[in-house]
Amino acid sequence: MAESAAAAVAPSAELLEFPKKDKRRMLHAVYRVGDLDRTIQFYTEGLGMKLLRKRDIPDEKYSNAFLGFGPEDSHFVVELTYSMNSPFISFDLGK
Repeated sequence: MAESAAAAVAPSAELLEFPKKDKRRMLHAVYRVGDLDRTIQFYTEGLGMKLLRKRDIPDEKYSNAFLGFGPEDSHFVVELTYSMNSPFISFDLGK
């Protein structure tokens, strides 16, 4: 019985080859934040990421920043979005 269970879980050779041939990649993830500057500071100073670009869109009342360990065309990027209409509650964390 243990052998049949192991065989059912063991991946096929075709399944193992798929990731090697697949050139798709995850481009970025988006996080809504309550304090854009403090969050950028955490990602850059705490995690060592680089601020790749930042933009303010005052007409639409939001700002966002893109951070990563390398250029966007070849590395995964985190997009941080701050909305002036954000439902987030701001906490004083004792700067």
